[in-house]
Amino acid sequence: MGESQVDVLVLIKRQKRPSATSLALHSDPALTSSTASPQEGTSATANSEGSSPSSQSDQFPFLSRFIHRSEEKQADLWARDLELIHHWTVEAHYGLSQRKDICHAWQREAPQQAVVHTYLMHEILAFTAFHKAYKNIEQRPYYYACGIHHQDAAIRGIRQMLHNVTPYEAPAIFATSTLLTLSVFASTGFEARFPETAESTSAIDDILNIFHLMQGMGSMLSIARQHVLSSFIAPMIRRSSEPIPAQPLLQTLEQQLPVLVAFIESKCDLAEPERVAYLESIACFRLAFELASGETTDNRELRFLFGWPLNLKPAYLSYLRERRPGALAVLSHYVTFFLIAEPKHWYVEGWGDRLMRACRDNVDPSWMPAIQWAMSFPDHTTLHNSSDPWFHPKQASPDEVDLSEMQRLSMSISHSEQSHSRLPLPETCPSTLQTG
Repeated sequence: MGESQVDVLVLIKRQKRPSATSLALHSDPALTSSTASPQEGTSATANSEGSSPSSQSDQFPFLSRFIHRSEEKQADLWARDLELIHHWTVEAHYGLSQRKDICHAWQREAPQQAVVHTYLMHEILAFTAFHKAYKNIEQRPYYYACGIHHQDAAIRGIRQMLHNVTPYEAPAIFATSTLLTLSVFASTGFEARFPETAESTSAIDDILNIFHLMQGMGSMLSIARQHVLSSFIAPMIRRSSEPIPAQPLLQTLEQQLPVLVAFIESKCDLAEPERVAYLESIACFRLAFELASGETTDNRELRFLFGWPLNLKPAYLSYLRERRPGALAVLSHYVTFFLIAEPKHWYVEGWGDRLMRACRDNVDPSWMPAIQWAMSFPDHTTLHNSSDPWFHPKQASPDEVDLSEMQRLSMSISHSEQSHSRLPLPETCPSTLQTG
């Protein structure tokens, strides 16, 4: 691995999380057993590294952040795992794509490959357990704990493979990486939304950790990409053979960005390096639009949500971690696509409301006009046709953000700022994202 790749991967510090599954584990003593599982999915070396990544040079800190438990030996839960793999084949895999060829790859091919690439099996089981936790309220803590158990094992296993990505391992690594990012969205979302699973954390810090995960895994996937074009995972990186319905809200967001550009350019009290960082992050929307807008492109919302973070520079991410209002204003526009994606993709549910609230609460009044449009974004349950098989309107929750209230709190954009709506977007953006 080159030094430049290592530099990308060390953007996150490993933060050991305090017993994120404590209450859930108490609900079933089997999950706290020290009995060794016959198929842990990692070698002895992998377990040693995964159990104590801080004791040696950690080349993959973007993964270590999401290991919840230090134990490497856990209970034999084969009966529950059989339940999970059944649920994967009959239901959970459908949440990944509407395309028949991709569904076939996930349903039939991926489990066969997972038998010999056990880190992929662990990640399939983790994703499925989180789906069961999402659907089964009464047993949510238990299924959440199962998901964390398998997610930890998947991370420990794939960490070893990333040291030397071989053509043989590349397809399984690609599939595991895809599922891992989605399961991290699910597990982190559960921890924030349901106090019985874990202590809640900052929405901004959570999304930054996932951005770093995306960038780190993106670097690895770019290496593996050439080896998967003829593998079971190939349908996932090929365009559809049939047109896919457009997502008109991509154009709605694109048309709004010049207003944000004009506002940032008009801020006289903004340091020039900071202004440049914000304009570059807005320019990165261009590549995300391209990734999500093709006539035969599927999963448009997810492609946009994954495409933008891959190209962000460290300067913008640093400003965002500091809660700089300009960084939050840019983020708020990105967050609108969580609101669009939630009815179709259960694993990102709750992220839009939570992040929009964080943007609102941390922006000072002088920047409020820059986030008004994002905060007044239409409720996402009105943005989809109810006949869409992927449309799942969620029930109202007293903890969710009231967007109409946020709109009343916002300051209106002046007519002079509106006059800049035809300004072009800045052109500068690192071109690191590869599309299929």
